[in-house]
Amino acid sequence: MPAGNKNPGIIVAEVKLERQANDCSFLIVEGPDDARFWGPRRHSACTLVDGEGKPNVMAAVQRLDGDVGGVLGIVDEDYDCLIGKSLGLSNLVAVSPHDLECFLLCQAPALDKVLAEFGTRAKIDSFEAREDSDVRTALLRRASVFGQLRWAHACGLNIRSEEIRIPRFLDEGTWQVDRQGLIRAAAAGLEDDELERCIGRLPKVQPWRLVRGHDVLAVLRIGLRNVLGDLRPSVGVPDIARVLRAAGRLEGTTLLEEIRRWEGANPPYRVLRRAS
Repeated sequence: MPAGNKNPGIIVAEVKLERQANDCSFLIVEGPDDARFWGPRRHSACTLVDGEGKPNVMAAVQRLDGDVGGVLGIVDEDYDCLIGKSLGLSNLVAVSPHDLECFLLCQAPALDKVLAEFGTRAKIDSFEAREDSDVRTALLRRASVFGQLRWAHACGLNIRSEEIRIPRFLDEGTWQVDRQGLIRAAAAGLEDDELERCIGRLPKVQPWRLVRGHDVLAVLRIGLRNVLGDLRPSVGVPDIARVLRAAGRLEGTTLLEEIRRWEGANPPYRVLRRAS
């Protein structure tokens, strides 16, 4: 998530100033979309802080650790666990798999709500019969093509990451990925088959850890245009994400367990309402 006007020092000052007036807990998140998800779920005695980027959140929590109590940071996992990078702080929790959108898309009720809101039941049924799979599986299969290249870039492979543009390589009429065209555009001096071999040698990872949530939503939006529905061009990824966030749940997730453990270890501070 791109950084804004804040830096870790500004966040630390913001927290310390608020603490002088209020012995509340603090939940620091990466950006406005995260704040929109966590805001309705936070405890009334918790102040929500937009950290404007993962590096800011991590650095601010590190500076506040041991100095100001009751501060929890929540960041996207991204590729950290795949490259062996640990958060390293007890006051940081990672959203898994990959990011908030992937966490929510893994939940059947949340995705079903999006499909009910923006899709067409007859088109979805017809597609699933042709594809011989459900929409979630088909969605992940298409998004993984783009995720493989992002993973390759994260692993240090020299590719043109700016060429990973979903609308250019995902056909709106058929909802099929032009993998060959995508590989050719991203090759950055490598022969197409050489890049394919390099990708094939990368460590195998679970698909939901491979893909980026915004990419998955972009793929889904194109599918909803014709194959899965009749989505108007004016409806964008932010509109789909809004419905997804509203339908998402924390009950029964590892993420909720981790947050509750943090609360148990940091009394009397609470960051979430009891019913989440």
